Amino acid sequence: MKKLLLAAVFLMAPGYVLADDHEAIVEFWKCELREGKKMEDVEANNSKWLALARKTVGSDEIESYVLHTVVGDQTKFWFADVYPNMAAWSAQKSADETDEGQAIENMFDELLDCSDNRLYRSEATK
Repeated sequence: MKKLLLAAVFLMAPGYVLADDHEAIVEFWKCELREGKKMEDVEANNSKWLALARKTVGSDEIESYVLHTVVGDQTKFWFADVYPNMAAWSAQKSADETDEGQAIENMFDELLDCSDNRLYRSEATK
């Protein structure tokens, strides 16, 4: 299942995979909605997070995906955030420490509980 999920993200971000000598950094977050919260609110807050990340890093190459459950428990889902390189990932992490970033993170805390995350690095196959 995890391999299928990882493969799906890379299929959704073909620009990263198809570019020569290009790496992709993918951060996965395994999350669950808090009781009474709605996925639409998570998606709206994630859009704010993505705008801040792109502004801070100065790149529209950052992508964020919310992987919804199709069959099964609809309260569980994954985030997959895709960065063009480790420098972009690191710069985005510093954005989380700003006042704007903290407000977005606080809203995520109200909406969901994330139990696990992983950071992956991939290079295009030659």
